[in-house]
Amino acid sequence: MAPIHVGIDLGSTGLRAAYGEPDGPGSFVELGADEWPWLQCLPAVADGPVPVRFASLKGRLGTDGDAGAVLLADAFGALRERIARDTSARIARTAIAVPARFTSRQRSALLELTNGVDLGPVDLVTDSVAAAIGHLGAEGLGTCLVYGMGYEGFELGLVRGVRGRYRVLGYEAGNTAGGSTLDEALIVAWLQVMDHYGSLSDETGSGDEFWLQLRRIAEKVKEQLVRTSAPVVFPMFALAGNRQLRLTVQLEPQSFEPLTKCVVARTLDRADALFKQVELARQDVETVLLLGGSTRIPQLRRLVSGLGQAIVPTAREHLARGALAHARRLSGRLPVAEEEQAGPETNVRVEQALEPPLLGATVLTAPDLGQPDDPRRPASELARARELLDAGRADEAEAVVRRVQAAAAEILDEIGASRARPAIGARPEPSPGSELLTMARKRLAHGQAEEAIQLAHLAWQREPDGLDIFHAMIDVHCSAATANPTVATFGRDDRWLRCALAHDPSNARVRGLLADRNHLHAKELHRTGKLSEALHAVEQALAWNPEHHDAEGLRQRLGRQR
Repeated sequence: MAPIHVGIDLGSTGLRAAYGEPDGPGSFVELGADEWPWLQCLPAVADGPVPVRFASLKGRLGTDGDAGAVLLADAFGALRERIARDTSARIARTAIAVPARFTSRQRSALLELTNGVDLGPVDLVTDSVAAAIGHLGAEGLGTCLVYGMGYEGFELGLVRGVRGRYRVLGYEAGNTAGGSTLDEALIVAWLQVMDHYGSLSDETGSGDEFWLQLRRIAEKVKEQLVRTSAPVVFPMFALAGNRQLRLTVQLEPQSFEPLTKCVVARTLDRADALFKQVELARQDVETVLLLGGSTRIPQLRRLVSGLGQAIVPTAREHLARGALAHARRLSGRLPVAEEEQAGPETNVRVEQALEPPLLGATVLTAPDLGQPDDPRRPASELARARELLDAGRADEAEAVVRRVQAAAAEILDEIGASRARPAIGARPEPSPGSELLTMARKRLAHGQAEEAIQLAHLAWQREPDGLDIFHAMIDVHCSAATANPTVATFGRDDRWLRCALAHDPSNARVRGLLADRNHLHAKELHRTGKLSEALHAVEQALAWNPEHHDAEGLRQRLGRQR
């Protein structure tokens, strides 16, 4: 049996490997965030709203008192076992992709802990070079800016490939502006909610598991915020004395945008500094390769779009496959540039911590906190609204009243549903998700489309494995978007349909509705004489459905009129 080569992507929240014989794409295996304690809860290094920080095993590698080295070595061992389940072939060579900002001490510590894992000779390659090899291939011709944003920071690498040789032109890196910054902003929003319900003092003194649970919630909500343009509704918890309260909390994706812009702004400044340092212009870069989970945020991709000629998102396994290609090149004794073997070390600039804008979390539903004489029970919401109004804070008062109004409407719907429910034994009780969908449809019937979509999202979150619930949630989006189509509501309708498509990318019905809605919008714009805008809308319709004959006919008419 021919020996195999292995390429490993050492991430902050996972370990990914590609492996195979000298030719062919190879196989892929991952030891992910749900399978290993990648993040450790440690005291914060500076005063701030969150008293802890979440340090990765990767980031602590080679530091004084690194108690996670054993865990990381065991992770490499577990990854090796998974490869062994698939093939008993000997490993000829392994390449591990690491950040350019890794110090000599960190690199030595990594090589030392992999000594006993049976990975064959191990070489290190910088993330940027591995990414460029994975993109440009054996011929390697072009200039890439590798834009990496993972959990614990960002890294920019300019790499030029010429006839299969790869040369690093320069690096910039920072230990702020990453996924952890986004998670912390969400945690601060949760803490504000808890503080409102009087439980902050109890919870901030909780153990590591409390904070790790809070971070996991933040990560899941962040993933939803970057996939949808609709409000994200999710369950949350707080403490009141010895009771745990369950709350329903809402976050608006629009409030996430200033936070993303704040995080990306720092990286753009560093990119300009890198271009100046190597005397290149943005247009000299053919490809901007996006690495890391945070680069999946749509707004981030828009903000970095001017850094080069083409933006290329990479797959989850891209870095591991690039490292695999590097291991094969080393074994084949191909000409390898000096920068390709280890990568020049990069000093991480001392940066002030980011102060991102605060996110506002809105509580939709919450239980009563206790008896009126309980000192932990806040004043009633209506009384608080009156206090705010008397203080001249009308907008805040309105927000409180609308929250009460939404909660009251939901209770009224539940009352109506309970009265209409058949007698016990007549048929099974409806599931929580079904009841929420019934409420959503009622909101649609009353023209309250935004509230209907929020309830539909909540229904699916309550029953994420319910296929009927999922399809019904998509149907609510479609019904809301097509209920009253006008020029004024186009942006809103398009946003709801795109949200549905983000949930179900292969849904032909949603794509058809997007095409129809853009065509209808184009017709209305054409009727009012806005020819350029109409042409743009009809092009969008044809992008969604190239066989939309009515849209094609309108495009031809618009072409003749311009």
